[in-house]
Amino acid sequence: MSLFDRCAECKRCCHVDDGAPPLEVNLTSAERRALKPICVESRCTHLSSTGCSLGKSKPFGCDLYPLAYDPGEQLFHFDRECPLLESYLGQLKDAGSDAARHLARMKTAIATLEKTDADYLRANFAFDRDYFDLVPVSRMSE
Repeated sequence: MSLFDRCAECKRCCHVDDGAPPLEVNLTSAERRALKPICVESRCTHLSSTGCSLGKSKPFGCDLYPLAYDPGEQLFHFDRECPLLESYLGQLKDAGSDAARHLARMKTAIATLEKTDADYLRANFAFDRDYFDLVPVSRMSE
């Protein structure tokens, strides 16, 4: 079982709590050209019984989750509310693990976005910082 197979069961990140304002998913410049705006009022319309129906086309911010990236500090954060926190951290010690591969893929994508869409990275982190309960990845093992 893959680490992220649990996401299809949990789906917490694809919901907005009752009474909370709708969640407008941040899109990169390329995603804005390819996708319609995604606004989650209670449950993401792309959420299926097996997870995200967009597959490899899902927005970068959704793919990045449960991580958030601070381009100013060049530091990854993790949403403390995500049930994968301990498993993800534990797997980072194994370079072949799902978590290590996810982090490596996100680093590669971010290196590109830093050159092509730095405004998106800043805006996405500002949103993530306000919306999620973040803990810096480097401090999770302390």
